[in-house]
Parts: sequence; structure tokens; C-alpha cells
Amino acid sequence: MENILQNDFLKIAVDSFGAEMHSVVKDDIEYLWQADSKFWARHAPVLFPIVGKLKNGTYQYNDETYKMGGHGFARDSEFQLVHADKDELIYELRESAESLSQYPFKFTFKLSYKLTDNKIRVHYEVKNEDDKFMSFGVGAHPAFNVPLEQGKFEDYKLTVSPSEHRQFIPLNPATGTIKLGSAIDAEVHELPLTRELFEQDALVYSSSDEMRISLTSSLDARSVVVSWKNMPYFGLWSPYPAEAPFVCIEPWCGIADDENTDGDLTTKFGINELAPEGHFVCEYTIEIN
Repeated sequence: MENILQNDFLKIAVDSFGAEMHSVVKDDIEYLWQADSKFWARHAPVLFPIVGKLKNGTYQYNDETYKMGGHGFARDSEFQLVHADKDELIYELRESAESLSQYPFKFTFKLSYKLTDNKIRVHYEVKNEDDKFMSFGVGAHPAFNVPLEQGKFEDYKLTVSPSEHRQFIPLNPATGTIKLGSAIDAEVHELPLTRELFEQDALVYSSSDEMRISLTSSLDARSVVVSWKNMPYFGLWSPYPAEAPFVCIEPWCGIADDENTDGDLTTKFGINELAPEGHFVCEYTIEIN
């Protein structure tokens, strides 16, 4: 079921399936990618309880082997709308027989969307409802139309702030796993959009404590700014070689498997751990101009 939030600046639509944003409109302009299956049939999927792909699509926990698709099962799950008012929607997902077959933990996962002027705050809360430590990842995958109104893909750029040295972690395009052994120290600030930028799949970097990435062009004042705190990784992605008219800006608390992982979920690179009854929160903001 789709729900709407609207104020004097923005109108957004969120579907209870996957708790996924389907639309972000300002001045009658659609900013969010509209999931054309020719390129990519999603808008802004929610990533939980893993981010990225597992090596061979499997992991081990307590001497058992589990299968799970890339980015986890939340994006393909029906959430319950537990709160709605004029400014905020809150969705909830809990474990089920199906989820327990892939992920042997009891949990409550809440996701909220809140409008404040021209900004959308997206807030995640994970609670461990089990009697054992819980290992998980959580993250975002919003895709924004390029162009927003005028021009073409190559007229736009991404600006990453702060401009400083950070770790660049390459992906193996064939497997979707990261290559930690090939990670390098790199300074990234302005990234003019080209198709070749994504020739080796997503660009994956370590975050600073506070991050801001803007999508802009010189043709008009329209822009998207994605900002966050304490989400340790981010990805930038557009399909290659397809000339897809969108780019994704993805803050993550988690990351894909390393190509040399032993598959143990509890020691997976970038994994988060929660004690029984423990809470974890993170959030990011989308500013629409």
C-alpha cells in the first residue's frame, strides 16, 4: 500500500512493500528514479540485514550455512505501517518463518520518513529481540533522476564533502564482492558524471564522520544533497554500459563480502553487532532543491 507525505515544498510516496520511497516531487518535477525495468526496477530499496552481496550467496553462523540474496530480504518484504501523521511515516518489520530460514535472529526493524521543509529524514532503528548477539548491516540505495530537468547525464556532477583522503574499496564486477586487498587511499571531491565512471560497478568509499554528497549541474539550480553522520561506507552507482538516466547515492552501515572472506557472519568485514535487547540507530537526509 502506498502512503503520501506532503508539505509546502515536497510530496513523497512510500510503499509498504519494502518500505521503499516511490516518488519525490518538488515543483512538479520528479527527482526519484521511476524503476524502469529496462535499466533497474527499483526506486530506493532498503538494505537489511546485509548490505551488498555475500560471497557465493551464502554465509555461516553457528556451523550452519544460510543463503541470502544481495542487500538482504527487507527490500522484498511487506512492512507494517505503525504510525502516520502529516509529517512522518513509520514502518516496522519483524522476523517471520521466511526470514528465520535466511537469518536466524529475532528482530524489530523500524524505518521512518519525516518531512521538514525541503528535506526528507530517513531514520533506521534495529532492535535485537533475541537472546544471542545479532550480526547485521543496514543501508540505503536511493536513485535520483539524471537529468533532473535539463541537459543530459554528462552535464551533472557529484561533489563529495569533506574533500579529504578516504579509502577507495574496489568491487569485483563479476561477483559483487569487494577487494579489500586492493583498497587504496584516494582523495575524492568532484566527480563529473560519465558512463565510464561506473565501468567497474559501484564506487565504494569509506565515510568521514559527517558526509555530504550533492548532485548538481551548471544548467540550473536544481540539486539533490544527501547527508549523513556515522554511516561508515558509501556507494555511488549507475548501471554500465547501459545509459540509464539515474545515479544512486548510498550511505551504508555495512558492506559487501570481501572476496577472501571465510563466510563467518560474526566476523564479516563491516558487520554490526547488537547484544540481546540492544538498539542501533542511524539516519540520513535528502535535501531537494
